[in-house]
Amino acid sequence: MNIPRILLFVCLFGNLFSCLYAQVPQEQSFRLPHIPEILVTPEERAAYLSLHYWDHFDFTDAVLIDRPEVTEQAFVDFIGLLPYAPNAQEAVDTLFRRASAARRMLDHFITLTDKYLYEPNSPMHNEELYILALRALVNHPGLKETDKLRPRQRLKTAMKNRPGDVAADFAFICRDGTRRRLSELKADYLLLYFNDPDCDNCRRVKARLSSSQPVDRLLASGRLKVLSVCVEGRTDVWEKTAFPARWIDGYDEGLQLTRKQIYDLKAMPTLYLLDARKRVILKDASVEQIEARLKF
Repeated sequence: MNIPRILLFVCLFGNLFSCLYAQVPQEQSFRLPHIPEILVTPEERAAYLSLHYWDHFDFTDAVLIDRPEVTEQAFVDFIGLLPYAPNAQEAVDTLFRRASAARRMLDHFITLTDKYLYEPNSPMHNEELYILALRALVNHPGLKETDKLRPRQRLKTAMKNRPGDVAADFAFICRDGTRRRLSELKADYLLLYFNDPDCDNCRRVKARLSSSQPVDRLLASGRLKVLSVCVEGRTDVWEKTAFPARWIDGYDEGLQLTRKQIYDLKAMPTLYLLDARKRVILKDASVEQIEARLKF
C-alpha cells in the first residue's frame, strides 16, 4: 500500500496516524489537522481534510522548501487525497492561496505540481488534477498577468479532447498518398497512435501494441481500427518504417497537429482511445490502460 493510500485510510477511517508516526519528532513531520468527530462519512471527512490539510504548515518558512521528506511528501499525499474529495477545486485553490504567503514557496508548489501532475513520465501524472491546479493559478488574485500566461496556455491545451468530448477532426496522408480524415474512419473503437518513428519509446510502444492480444483480437474482428500518425510529417525514417498490416498508417502533412496544437502531444508517443462516435474514452493513455478497456 502506497503512502497516499495509507494516509487516506488513516485520516478518513481512524486515528492511527499519531500511532504510526509517534516516534517521529514533531519538527521533522508534517502535522495533519484534527478532523471533528461529528464528521462521520468518508465524503465529509475527505472534504474537511482536503480543505484544512495545510492548516499547520508554515508557508513562510523557506527551510521547508529544502525538506522534501516533509514538504514534497506532504504534497504527494495531498494529491492522493484529492480524487476522494468532493471539494477538490476549493482545496487546490486554498493551497495556492496560502502558498502565496512567500513567493519562493508558491513557486516551489508550482514546480511540484508540474513535476507530479504534468510531466508525462510521472507515475502520478493526472491531467484532471492538473486542470484544477491550472484553474487555481489562472484565477489567483496574487499573481501578475505575466505569471498567468503559461498556466493559461496549458489550461487551454488541457481542455482539448478530454474524456467524453468528441475528438477533434484532422486530415492525414496515407502511405499510398491518399488523403483521409479521422471522421471518415468507422469502427466500434478507434485507437490513435500519435508518434515519431525515430523515437525509441515509440518503437517500444509500437511493438507492445503489435503483440497485444486484446488489440489484435478486435482488429481481426473489425471492431477496432488503429490509426498511426507520424506527427513529424513525411520523414525519411517514417518512409523506411514498417507498421502492422491491419493498421492505418499515415503522416501529418504540414505538421498541423503540433503547430495548431489540435491535440496535446507533449510526449511521444501519445495514445487516445475513441468510441464509435469519436468520443474520447481514454486520453494520453498507457498500453495497459488501453488493453484493460478493450478486454470484454
